[in-house]
Amino acid sequence: MSDYGHSDSEIRLLVFNLSKEEYEMFTCNLQYISKNRLSEAFKQLMLNPENGDILIRIHTAIHLEDEAVELARYIAQLCPGAHIFGTSTSAVIGWGKLIQNQCLISITQMNGGTIRTAMLPTYDENGFPISAQILSRQVKEAVIADDTKLLLTFLTRKYLDVYSFVEQCNESFPGVQMIGGLANTSEISLKRFLDSGFVFNENGSSNKAIILAAISGGGVDCFSSYATGVQVIGKEVEITDTFGSCILSIDGKDAAKEYLVGVGDALKTRPELTNLFPYVYSETSDIPIFVRFSDDQSIHEMFDPEAPVNASAYAAHPALECTRKRALINANHNVRTGKKLKRAFIYDRKVIADNRALFRHIENFEKAETIFGYSCIARSMIYSNCVKWELSAYRNSNLCGCITEGEIAHVDGRNTFANCSFVVSVMGEAPAEQEYNPYAFSHTDSLVADNQQLLEYLYDIEEEFSQTEHSKAAESLRTFVRDCEINLLYSENEDIPNAAALNMDIKLKGFDRICMINVFETSSMETVFSQHMINLTYRNYLMNCLSYARSKGYSMYLIDNWHVAIGAPSYMVALSEFVNDMDELQRKLFEVTEDYIAIVPMFCVLDDCTVDDIYPAYYAARLEMMQKNIQFYVRNANYGQLDEESIRERYHMVNVINYAIAHDKVIPYYQGIYDNRSKHIHHYEALMRLEDEKGKVYYPASFLDVARSYGLLYDSISSIMIRKVFERFRNQENASVSINLSIRDIKNNAIVEMIYEFLSTAKHPENFVFEILENEDIEDYDEMMAFVDKIHTLGAQISIDDFGSGFSNLQHIASIHCDYLKIDGSIVRNCCEDKECENLIALMAYWKSLSNRDLRIIAEFVDREETQEMLLKYNIDYSQGYLFSKPAPEIL
Repeated sequence: MSDYGHSDSEIRLLVFNLSKEEYEMFTCNLQYISKNRLSEAFKQLMLNPENGDILIRIHTAIHLEDEAVELARYIAQLCPGAHIFGTSTSAVIGWGKLIQNQCLISITQMNGGTIRTAMLPTYDENGFPISAQILSRQVKEAVIADDTKLLLTFLTRKYLDVYSFVEQCNESFPGVQMIGGLANTSEISLKRFLDSGFVFNENGSSNKAIILAAISGGGVDCFSSYATGVQVIGKEVEITDTFGSCILSIDGKDAAKEYLVGVGDALKTRPELTNLFPYVYSETSDIPIFVRFSDDQSIHEMFDPEAPVNASAYAAHPALECTRKRALINANHNVRTGKKLKRAFIYDRKVIADNRALFRHIENFEKAETIFGYSCIARSMIYSNCVKWELSAYRNSNLCGCITEGEIAHVDGRNTFANCSFVVSVMGEAPAEQEYNPYAFSHTDSLVADNQQLLEYLYDIEEEFSQTEHSKAAESLRTFVRDCEINLLYSENEDIPNAAALNMDIKLKGFDRICMINVFETSSMETVFSQHMINLTYRNYLMNCLSYARSKGYSMYLIDNWHVAIGAPSYMVALSEFVNDMDELQRKLFEVTEDYIAIVPMFCVLDDCTVDDIYPAYYAARLEMMQKNIQFYVRNANYGQLDEESIRERYHMVNVINYAIAHDKVIPYYQGIYDNRSKHIHHYEALMRLEDEKGKVYYPASFLDVARSYGLLYDSISSIMIRKVFERFRNQENASVSINLSIRDIKNNAIVEMIYEFLSTAKHPENFVFEILENEDIEDYDEMMAFVDKIHTLGAQISIDDFGSGFSNLQHIASIHCDYLKIDGSIVRNCCEDKECENLIALMAYWKSLSNRDLRIIAEFVDREETQEMLLKYNIDYSQGYLFSKPAPEIL
């Protein structure tokens, strides 16, 4: 098994030189660039049908139908005898990534298994759709064998009986797992389902056909599953009348009106709400069925009365007012009367839980030689980060697939048609392992942010309820909203409102006086105490906070693990009283008994909060608390007690940062680090500078705190900086560079994945050192160690920066397996005048001599000869400062 990656300039291939006896099944994925490059790739692969059947999947987001067929014919010439399976798509999936405007070609060569492919019409010569029962029988005759294990299946939305067809396949060939869906293109509509997809092979293309690839063999094993993120709520209803794919009535009532009452009038101007609130069929309650809502179309406009396919529906509804424009809801498949439905919605925690379960199954599958993956276009329309995040767990595998209009999923031993699903099949003939990226499940911030659209809807509805008397007809809307809120606004394992509920109370109820409470370094408890003891302490901590808050009439929220918030509106309690109450609670939590672990919670009281400024203010306050080593702090959420000049300067710096991001003015400077033994520059540290529109250069001290307080501004300049340093040193053989990383960077999935991806392809990963800022609090040592271990696995190095400035030094150097230790500049700068500073340097040097670790010590801020002499006295390995090198845009 092999996976072939890609870059903009080359297709990286491993050349096979195997005899037939040595041959094993393999899969490689190629990004189509040109026919010449494709020909070169096929020559290097040396594909030979005599070694086993070959399946070539083509998923294209860039070719028209005739162009796609031409490409398939060209591939058939390159590899005669191969089975070609092609679909159009809006985006391709490869190497665990979503790739826009590309064509992906996936080649799988079997060893002992067999492949049978076919492209069959889904309409007869008279323009009528072939019945689901007949089509499933034709599929069986064309490709299914007694030992078929997996059936890749793609149709187009022209065939509206897809749901019934998949159900019939369960009866026609039980035990065969299916994966695939409906082909689509880049055309997207929120008001109607489009018919723009097509399937193809070397013999032609069609938007009224089904393409199939059956994988068979006694030695073939496969596993198929799915993830949706759907949460079912509300009572069960029955479809009582339909017109093809249009649901006319539910429980005898107008279906569109019932749906509108359930979601609210906002649906008329916000059609995307139908994606947030799908239906589910009761028998598969976690598989969403999407509808499109429109109030400006008639049945005639939606269903062509002259089309043969619609004749039976018109005949069944002779009294229906087909020309009247009315509210209608339409599915992407024909819907049957008698089917039972429930309401549902999709949210982040369920998406995460579903993907964890899916990943565990895939990761543990023994014969993981090839992975197929398909994801619905609606997922990226609902949650812009969802598809990227869930694919990132398969970043290092050979998973290949595409975006679809609807999916075929394998659910509890049966196949079903679904919407808004991520479906995966893994299969192979012999034991094999893939490289996965389980770190993805540690970085879910982007999904939490994606809840915003759903929360905004709930905010609007709640505000509407608070201002108007709702009618009895809208009672179902209130019930529906409350059911959503129970899932969205309460923590997963505790019956306590969560961060989303805090935001809602700030926005709707005027809760502008908030105390953030957190216990840090909790991971260190695990080295001393049992998990049972930790859990008891945690429960006691939560209950103490909750009971105290309730006794004072305050509200409490569970933000994350040990991080809680207590809040109230300022009109209810004076700031001085609120501060005194929080001080009293902190003293209660400090009280130690032998039944629980002693904890030191940090309290940060924020006044005058809004939804927009509460977290930036909290993070800024936390940084200040750590720098001052204090556990109780009161701050105005509008960035503390800033005078007018400071506020003006702050906004000026925000403008400078935004200008630098927009105009490519984030500039790396490089300062040499001097080797005290070889007497030469050993490597460089990359230092960030910003330049404004007048050419003025800004140093980090002037902009980093501002950027951090805004969060996303920091993320932007940090990722730009890292990317630029990577490019500058990508091809350097004899020059090394160190790059500063904050804890926020390490918790940022996009930045971490960028680092991993770069190092995995870098020619000299050993030339890159990542400096972890020591004066920031490390909340999760497991996550930190996973990052450090991965960096070392990829060949790069780790340094602890600013050692001596933080409050957990010994734990840091004991826990983090670093290659370099950098002494904080404040210690180095004063070592000749302050005996304590000299003693610290001596202590570090002595500790290194006692340690068996291959660790090198760097002293920064070396500006004077006297300082350098002191460092040489204690055999410090490297010196950094103006005495040897000044920061400059280019390396010397």
